[in-house]
Amino acid sequence: MAPNKGYKRSWKNLLLNKRYQLRFTLFMVGISAVLMLGLGVWVMREANDATAVAKNHVVGEPCTRIPILAEPADNTPAPTSLDDDSGSAAATGSAAAMPSSTDPKDVARHNAMADVVDVANLWCTNAACKPERAMPLTIKVDKCDAWVKDKLTDPVMVDALKTALIPVVKCDGGSSFSVSDAAPPEHHVKVQIDESSMKLTPELPKIPADYTDSIVKHWECNVRHAAQLEDTEAKRMFILYILIGTGVLLALGLAIYGIKMTHRVAGPLFKISLYLHKMKEGRFDKVWNLRKGDQLVEFYDHFKRAHAGVVKLEQDDIDQIKTVIAAAKEGGCGDHEVVRELEAVLVRKEKSLAE
Repeated sequence: MAPNKGYKRSWKNLLLNKRYQLRFTLFMVGISAVLMLGLGVWVMREANDATAVAKNHVVGEPCTRIPILAEPADNTPAPTSLDDDSGSAAATGSAAAMPSSTDPKDVARHNAMADVVDVANLWCTNAACKPERAMPLTIKVDKCDAWVKDKLTDPVMVDALKTALIPVVKCDGGSSFSVSDAAPPEHHVKVQIDESSMKLTPELPKIPADYTDSIVKHWECNVRHAAQLEDTEAKRMFILYILIGTGVLLALGLAIYGIKMTHRVAGPLFKISLYLHKMKEGRFDKVWNLRKGDQLVEFYDHFKRAHAGVVKLEQDDIDQIKTVIAAAKEGGCGDHEVVRELEAVLVRKEKSLAE
């Protein structure tokens, strides 16, 4: 057996038979792509369902509501005496002692939305807006900035915003205006005048002690829900990116493996074709062993034995020609034309076996 010359594979020589190697590789990559696509569709369908369930769970968790401000049920005006008439004092005391026929709960429920309704009537008549208590008021109207600036010069408009605890007026796609920087509203009081007294009744809602904490908890809950929804969507997209990355890496890996694997088959066939081409031209070079990992080893060994048999026949022909030429020269026929032709054949055959 001929020694191994230790050939090394080179990347530029991997495609020895492009038609065979590329067809086989593309077939493997195509099948893997179809299977990976089907798996990806199923996984993403399950991921979408799980994401929808998680989002519904987050949205369904209620947040602390902002308390509704309402005027106190006992809204007895404080009398301001204008004279010392005892009859007026008695009349005032009788009026104060008279019980009210209105249920305080109904008053609180009515006053709970009265401030928001006032804002809607004042601000949203000629513009598109939807006021909410303690929330910025978004206005959509032509020439919004100038329109809002003009409205903020009216104390009545500003007072309605402050009563509803609306801190900012924003133009849709435009600027924002702080209500606290607007013109100071006029203080409206109810004046009740009788024969001897004037009563001042301020319209100030009763603010609960935990009102600020309730607002903070409400917005903390909203921010937490938004973060949870964003995190859930990010996890769904992460699964999608993992599937895409895995599919690309699998396709590249199969492509490289397919080319290298087919090269182990194409390599021996390529070498045999080279040796057959040399034999066609009358050259009988030494047949070297296959590289480590090549396929078709048994087929290549059969070719080596056949090649060695042809080389032996050539060597036997050379020995016989030498014997004939030597006998002719001994018999004095060394200058004969046939002898010269045999010598030319001998040279050609010896040259075909030269390594």
